[in-house]
Amino acid sequence: MPEWSSYFHHTPTTVENVMSYLPTWIVVAVGLLLLSWVLVRVLRHVRQFSRTAASTGAYFGYETGTLRARRAALRVAMRETRARVKRAPADVPSNSRGRQEEDRG
Repeated sequence: MPEWSSYFHHTPTTVENVMSYLPTWIVVAVGLLLLSWVLVRVLRHVRQFSRTAASTGAYFGYETGTLRARRAALRVAMRETRARVKRAPADVPSNSRGRQEEDRG
């Protein structure tokens, strides 16, 4: 295992060594700033999309529930009508008049 204290002790710290890393640190700092700016904007749009999706989902849920209620009401009404028709036969006026062909003469 290398001796780190001797490594740092033998490496000279000069302006040239420090300045050679300066452009890299500047690029890293600018990149991090740019990344954070992009993330803030993306998160803003994601939040807006999630609000819109939730609102749309609630609206469609309401409309779907209304349609289900209407469909159930129609089923009940049709069932009641069928039951009423089975119990009492319909009074058809043409039955008492006879056939229409006989009236043409």
